[in-house]
Amino acid sequence: MHILKDTILLPLVAATAMLLFACAGSSDKTSQQESAQTKNEKVQNQAMDKQSALENMFSQFIAAVREGADAETLYSYLTDSSEYWLDTLENHARIYDAEAIDTCKFYEAYSIIMYRLYEREHLWETEEDRMLFMLLSKSGMLDRFTRLNLGPMKFKNDRGSIGLAKSPDVPIMIFEWDDQTWKLDLIETMPLITKGIESIAVKKDWTNRKLALYWIEKEYHMTYSRLDESLLEPIGF
Repeated sequence: MHILKDTILLPLVAATAMLLFACAGSSDKTSQQESAQTKNEKVQNQAMDKQSALENMFSQFIAAVREGADAETLYSYLTDSSEYWLDTLENHARIYDAEAIDTCKFYEAYSIIMYRLYEREHLWETEEDRMLFMLLSKSGMLDRFTRLNLGPMKFKNDRGSIGLAKSPDVPIMIFEWDDQTWKLDLIETMPLITKGIESIAVKKDWTNRKLALYWIEKEYHMTYSRLDESLLEPIGF
């Protein structure tokens, strides 16, 4: 009798165990699928949030420039390294001679010479943060450039960019994500903005300072005089 009972119970227990195992496996698989779906949705939502944040930051930055925002507001849109670069470049504009300017990249040489033109022509509207004002103020280099027809903003991981509408995949402005918001990286952006101009120096075998003087004379010859090598020397700051 016991043998018969065991013969019936053992297969029943085994079948029950297999059923429970199958259910558990199915439950685990379903749980994994739901977890993967949740993760994907989270990643997609984060991407949408970062894209929206990039577009909003750029819109607010352009508005701040065109409305004549103060230095503190403008600096809040820039990376820390950009602020340090502006301070360093302003110091160079005060002390660099022609030989030292030759060590600069084109966009730095251009900025230094323009800074001296502003000083000589008394164009400043502020006593501090003058390099920031010159590059980012209304009608400054960046303002004029962003009035061009720009394409859609893009980002990958923690790096954002925007290009011209006619070539949207070629970045001309670079942004960095700092875990809370996007910031404009001027150090990477400036050479992208001036890349087309720099090609002239390559064709003519000019130094960066000669190209900078040429371009400033080309832009302002109808407005200011003495756009010449006198601007290559410190002018009594």
